[in-house]
Amino acid sequence: MSLKHTSKIEPLPSRWDDFLKALLNRLATPSPPSLPSVRCLSAYTLSRMFTEIQKEQALPTTFPSGVKILNHLKAMGLASRVPIEGISKRVPSKDFYLIGIHASHDVDADPLELLQAYKQEGVICYFSALFYFNLTTQIPTHHHIATILKQKRRPRSEMTTVTFEQPSSDNSGKREKLGTRAFSYQDVPIYLTKRQENTIPGIKLRVFNPRTQIRMTTIEQTLLDTFQYPYKCGGPEVIFESWNAHINKINESLILEYLKKIDILSLTRRVGAMFDVMAYKPDPDLARFLEGTRRETLNITGIADIPLFRGTHYLRINQNWRILIP
Repeated sequence: MSLKHTSKIEPLPSRWDDFLKALLNRLATPSPPSLPSVRCLSAYTLSRMFTEIQKEQALPTTFPSGVKILNHLKAMGLASRVPIEGISKRVPSKDFYLIGIHASHDVDADPLELLQAYKQEGVICYFSALFYFNLTTQIPTHHHIATILKQKRRPRSEMTTVTFEQPSSDNSGKREKLGTRAFSYQDVPIYLTKRQENTIPGIKLRVFNPRTQIRMTTIEQTLLDTFQYPYKCGGPEVIFESWNAHINKINESLILEYLKKIDILSLTRRVGAMFDVMAYKPDPDLARFLEGTRRETLNITGIADIPLFRGTHYLRINQNWRILIP
């Protein structure tokens, strides 16, 4: 594809047309996992792409640097910078660009596009996912993307020790940390967090727009996450709204599959207690699994009463599950 030089930019370098054609070919369609979006990209991703194209096309060593290439693209209306704020000192500075024929006409990126551009192989989760699925009417006060840690699975005897977590006597003091704050977009902070692979079996790649795919937790995985990370999910009010919105449409086979794979006794107890709170009667397969867990729980000597959501405190107890509930 040949684009004529305009007065807005410096003279184009030798073989610019070859470079531009190769670039636009790469940006034609998403190619996950390495390139889930071809609309919103970080400066780091673009710089790496520019270098690869220069090598593939055997372009001269005098070919412009990444910064100058971006300046040419911006002047041609093929790139526009997305303004971000509040960059953390602990995280390298990130610039993001909308790329394509309509880039100069695009005003904003969606926060989820920025999340995926920031960590291309990351997984969008928590409050961001609840809002995406229309499970809450609350506008997210923060967004999260998780990097997945691949570690050997712990023995179940170790995993079930979370059963003995003590209930919090102070809501604010025991809230989980939100993660590493990377930057803000439109005054909403974006956090990077880490998750163990075995605790997040429900991940799906979704088409967000014709030029963007996003990697996100499924609805059922996101609902399970609300028990373990309630404040990352927006807090109890958001969580109850989300469960109420989906309880009659819940995919029980996925809930059962995820609970078995995650294999954390306290999480299964919380699910059972939430079903009780909402007077929800699961079908036989899930009901049998939950009943088996309930009996196992009651047979554990000295088992602690734990709150429905980690980091919260309630006074009323559900004796079936030994869970403190509102």
